[in-house]
Amino acid sequence: MINWTLDYQIIDMHTHMGLQYCLYHPDHDADSMVRFMDEVGVEFIICSPCEDLFNGGTKRKHITEAMQKYPTRIRGYYGVNPAFGFNKAEMKNYVGFKLLPDYHRTEVTSDLYRPALEYADENKMIILSHTWGVSMNGESCNSADKIARILETYKNIKFIMGHSIQGQVNLAIELAKTYPNAYLDTCDTGRLNGVLEKMVRGAGAEKVVFGTDAPMQSYYYIMGAVLAARITKEERRLIFRDNALRIII
Repeated sequence: MINWTLDYQIIDMHTHMGLQYCLYHPDHDADSMVRFMDEVGVEFIICSPCEDLFNGGTKRKHITEAMQKYPTRIRGYYGVNPAFGFNKAEMKNYVGFKLLPDYHRTEVTSDLYRPALEYADENKMIILSHTWGVSMNGESCNSADKIARILETYKNIKFIMGHSIQGQVNLAIELAKTYPNAYLDTCDTGRLNGVLEKMVRGAGAEKVVFGTDAPMQSYYYIMGAVLAARITKEERRLIFRDNALRIII
């Protein structure tokens, strides 16, 4: 029997809010997400709304309004669409940037991302980037070799490999082990039996952060994967909470 009782609250570093072009989630708004967070013991999330990512900032009010309504529960990533860039004047309330290279068909090493990466490096901010070895259309916009180039160039950013480079998880673990500023992410890894244990053994529990993709994936699903993993309670707490507190500005 797995003990679901924790004596601390969880921090989720990878959420989205809102609707996605190909999916519908009935409880996708900020109010619904906070209710779900209360139900499962999540203290706060860092969020990049789907519509913001796909609309070049024209829907950014979703996250700005959510942060204003729930200042202690919802923090925001500034979603960077490389076709539009970003506005420095809007960065005050964000902890970092969310990149989506595969979906935007733009390599993470492209000059189009450079202004955001340079700003994050200068201000020691978080970069949460979608990472995948090879995407469904056969491209590799955010594969391990490209992530390594980013880590070599921008040494002050805190780079979270969203989904831990699915298809190249072993290489992602090596990157997290090699680079002090690289972190693995639990989002969408729970379906891979033993992968969390492999991450902890290979890179150390201090290099793994908790992410869910909520509301697209349930908290119960990813939380269950961490709770069921064959790791210590101290390692579990690092993943669920302490690592996030250490790297958030």
